[in-house]
Amino acid sequence: KVGLTTLGSEIPILELVQGAYDAMSKNSSLEVVLIGPKIETHLDLYEADDEDRVRNILGDLLDQEVIDGAVTMHYPFPIGVATVGKVITPARGKVMYIATTTGTSDTNRIQAMVKNAVFGIATAKADGIKDPTVGILNVEGARQVERYLTNMYNNGYNFTWGQSKRIDGGQILRGNDLILGSVDVLVTDTLTGNILMKLFSSFNS
Repeated sequence: KVGLTTLGSEIPILELVQGAYDAMSKNSSLEVVLIGPKIETHLDLYEADDEDRVRNILGDLLDQEVIDGAVTMHYPFPIGVATVGKVITPARGKVMYIATTTGTSDTNRIQAMVKNAVFGIATAKADGIKDPTVGILNVEGARQVERYLTNMYNNGYNFTWGQSKRIDGGQILRGNDLILGSVDVLVTDTLTGNILMKLFSSFNS
């Protein structure tokens, strides 16, 4: 059973509810519970007209184990929590995980990106990719992150580097690599990841 908040999103409420119906039609064991303004629906609905009320109800439902998880927008993550985005790349229709896209995994940029890599690998594996390939977006600090991850690998953290499709290859990725989906897990800072998530979403919509 999954809670879905319908307040605080740029997406119209009816679009979110339709998404819930679509998800349930593909998975008969899934049950969606709505948290938000009153609407006509066959789904269970917990009414809330402001974001504080939505968060309180959501927290209560999770604490009381009425729901097993939640899909929500604009949630105030504590430091150390971040989300990994899943996109379909335009050139080849390949799945790619952007690590990360919201939240803050660490207050230090380099350490955050290293943690983002771990989060991205874990998410890809949880989604069925046995040995996801990893690349780092060419943003500030990318080479330092590459050194940290290489050191982790040498000390027993097992993962597979992907390669840029540019002629010089390597683990540092450029723009064309994003369009092609050169790797399974794209490591970046969260702000850049958030922008990329919106760009990929706008392509698909």
